[in-house]
Amino acid sequence: MKTEIRRAQTADAEIVYELTKELMAYHKALDIFTTTCERFKEMIDKRELYSFIAYDDGQPIGVMNFFFKITTFTGKKILYIEDLFVREASRRKSVGRLLVDKARKIAKELDCEEIELKCAEWNTKSAAFYENNNFTNDTNWKIFTLNNTKF
Repeated sequence: MKTEIRRAQTADAEIVYELTKELMAYHKALDIFTTTCERFKEMIDKRELYSFIAYDDGQPIGVMNFFFKITTFTGKKILYIEDLFVREASRRKSVGRLLVDKARKIAKELDCEEIELKCAEWNTKSAAFYENNNFTNDTNWKIFTLNNTKF
């Protein structure tokens, strides 16, 4: 298996959409996945979202979607991984690590403060993957959200 990681262009939005949709199915969250392929095209085109696709022999096998936010603690960027997904048949073959390594490289080049992501409580395999890749579970903070129905 020769894995290649490529940055998604607007023309790749359908691949990004389909892989992200597979992630939502894995999370049993298809009922709340309302983003369209057209919206993915727009986000990629406007650089609101950066996506990298993992390919094996030309076939897409994984995706990483991220964006940047700023920390006022240091004034630096935080690379926020929104989605990291590898198709089941390609797991445990270093594809996820290659995607994370791409994020590390970008974060270093852009002098980011950190890379951040969320992992579902029930997803112990992914949590172990992140810990094995030197991520730490920051228990100093609680995550609070305000759903758009409460605006």
